[in-house]
Amino acid sequence: MKTLYTFMGYFEYSIKKLLMYRIYIIGELLSSLIVPVIISFFLWRALIETNPINYSLKEMMIYIIISNIILLFTQIHAEHDIERDIKTYRLGQKLLLPIDYLTSISYSYLTSSLAKFTIVYLPIIVIISIWAKIEIPANRLLYLPITLTFGFLLNALFSFIIGLLSFWLTEIWGIAAVRNLLTGLFSGAIFPLDLLPKKVESFMLLTPFPYMTFIPAKLISDDSFDIKIVNKGLFISLIWVLILGLIVFLLVKNGLKKYTSHGA
Repeated sequence: MKTLYTFMGYFEYSIKKLLMYRIYIIGELLSSLIVPVIISFFLWRALIETNPINYSLKEMMIYIIISNIILLFTQIHAEHDIERDIKTYRLGQKLLLPIDYLTSISYSYLTSSLAKFTIVYLPIIVIISIWAKIEIPANRLLYLPITLTFGFLLNALFSFIIGLLSFWLTEIWGIAAVRNLLTGLFSGAIFPLDLLPKKVESFMLLTPFPYMTFIPAKLISDDSFDIKIVNKGLFISLIWVLILGLIVFLLVKNGLKKYTSHGA
């Protein structure tokens, strides 16, 4: 009950913050969704006209819009906050708070993503689904919150790992940039991964990246998507969450020893 109360407090703050700075919503829509989608439209129109693929232009654009929205929800950039805290006195202060440090960061970003998704992006998905006459079976809708949760966890853990490297590294911006590139390319936000050769796609599905965007986007946009891939993907996602979670635990444990001795 206490955890839920704390989470709802963060969520209420995120809603108020989002509604207070409405210009931020417009700026994010333009920079993170509208402009990339317009660029993708002209790119895919040229490609599909000259090289027919398994997607029509309409199907591709529906997928691109939904996948970009999902990436905006699941991807967080907490590494720079963690870096700033580690390199200043703030980490010491925040460790004294009654809520765990990484839990506090997770709540902050998760509630912010939920607020933006609920107020801004969910209506867009609903409108697109109605316009495109997408019918999502009820059993697939049950999978959607689970896949979105795994997508957020995987992104969060990668972000935490990069941020916690600040205990040992002077700068992490290069690693963060590589992570953003890999996530955008291999998560399926730029193109659906089922366009790749079958062997390459099968290999990619063993990595954590497709479960950040590709799987939940296909659940919404493709009513014929093989549910067996989703079932197998949930197991693979869980394995990756456990592996990355262990890495985060070890980094925190050893990093705090270094931070404490340095502070002394």
